[in-house]
Amino acid sequence: MGRLKPLDTGKVIRILENYGFKKVRSRKHTTFKKTLSSGEVLTTWVPHGNTVTVFVLKYIMKQTRIPKEEFY
Repeated sequence: MGRLKPLDTGKVIRILENYGFKKVRSRKHTTFKKTLSSGEVLTTWVPHGNTVTVFVLKYIMKQTRIPKEEFY
């Protein structure tokens, strides 16, 4: 595994959907939510555009608890 690199927006959305996140709205950003069995709700967003920057990817990983390895 090397350094984290910017990813295509579509790939990030597919990763979120594979982890059970559902698209709830699309305005300036596309918002995704997932309700855990404990009742806790995880929320994140993906900006519109062609790529998602490394900074935003790290933010998404923190919010969603998806392992870093999924974003390589």
